[in-house]
Amino acid sequence: MNRVIIVLGSPNDNLGNLSDIALSRCQAAFEQYQQWPDSKLLLTGGFGEHFNQTNTAHALYCQAYLIDRGISKSAFTNIALSRFTFEDATLSKPIIEEHGFDELCLVTSEFHLPRAKLIFSGLFPNLSFHYVATKTPVSESQLQQLIQHELSVMDRERENLAKI
Repeated sequence: MNRVIIVLGSPNDNLGNLSDIALSRCQAAFEQYQQWPDSKLLLTGGFGEHFNQTNTAHALYCQAYLIDRGISKSAFTNIALSRFTFEDATLSKPIIEEHGFDELCLVTSEFHLPRAKLIFSGLFPNLSFHYVATKTPVSESQLQQLIQHELSVMDRERENLAKI
């Protein structure tokens, strides 16, 4: 199998420090890569008002974190300069097709997984998936707010998929 580990973007601060959510996703990707060292890593996240207002793409901060832990730069594909989840998938598509990946390991937070799964499985119906849901390091009330947000946008994502 030709496997790619896709790490979905999440916030960093104005100094480029990864949020706890981003760190949990990167750590899970690192652990997946240790299990599947022949895999490639595809990191998502460019720039956005709500997650990265620096001059460096969010995915490059994640890449630096993973390289600092010993992953070779050659393990990474091009990054997807996405601003939101649907773009994570659509901007990953040409990279996935270029490399001929047939198995995707999708890494995101547990609150985000249902939406990410809907989008990615809809956009890549013929590929094999493995999903990794990281624990979200926030309070229970913050987690419930995140879950409610995700539920509120599912219909929009279904509409987006129907347009493709």
